[in-house]
Amino acid sequence: MAAQTTTGTSSMLKSEGYGEMAETAARPTGRMHGESDEAELVSPERLIYFSDAVIAIAITLLALELPVPHGEVHGNGGVLHFLREHLTEYVAFLISFSAVAMHWLFHQRLFRYAKGLTGSAIHWNLLWLLMIVTMPFATKLLTNEADAFQIQFTAYAASQALAGLFLWRAFSALRHRGLLKDHTPPSVITNTLSWNAAMVVTFTASIPVALVTHSASLCWTLLPAIRLALRFVRPERR
Repeated sequence: MAAQTTTGTSSMLKSEGYGEMAETAARPTGRMHGESDEAELVSPERLIYFSDAVIAIAITLLALELPVPHGEVHGNGGVLHFLREHLTEYVAFLISFSAVAMHWLFHQRLFRYAKGLTGSAIHWNLLWLLMIVTMPFATKLLTNEADAFQIQFTAYAASQALAGLFLWRAFSALRHRGLLKDHTPPSVITNTLSWNAAMVVTFTASIPVALVTHSASLCWTLLPAIRLALRFVRPERR
């Protein structure tokens, strides 16, 4: 009798059009029909919000490392003298702030079009965040009076280059698995990736320059030119 009742209920659901709804509800949460079995049960929004929080913390730590006048500094002249003495730290802060802001801008421009995540994308994104949170340390190391310019400069430039590389790998993991939304504009993706590639090339190229001159940081001003060169070598697809 119970079997007959169950069979009758199932037939009624199918006849009323609820069969497809029941089948959809029975699928694992976070996976759509036809999506790769490797997709993780983590929504892109959670990764984006987590990354935004880490970025905010990193920028805050950058500001906390800024030198401020201490008790032995008095008067307007004393404060101005102190600020001039620590001008290098303030410039390094502005450079690092701009770099972190660019990394965040690249991330939100790329991951806004994600409709799912893979384990590989999450792992590369975590490595990207690792580079982001070490930038306050790398910035402080760069301006430290340790008299080891090559090591200090290389550590800073490498952290920037690796951050760009890890972000590119994270997004590539999504694109290769077809986890981008259907309305993703190709021009936005190629434009963002070209800027990201330019950052990787710029900071990487500055490392060998630091071996011969202490003015290697001037290479970073070539970022727009390198980006234009990359567009010329590999035109953006529309």
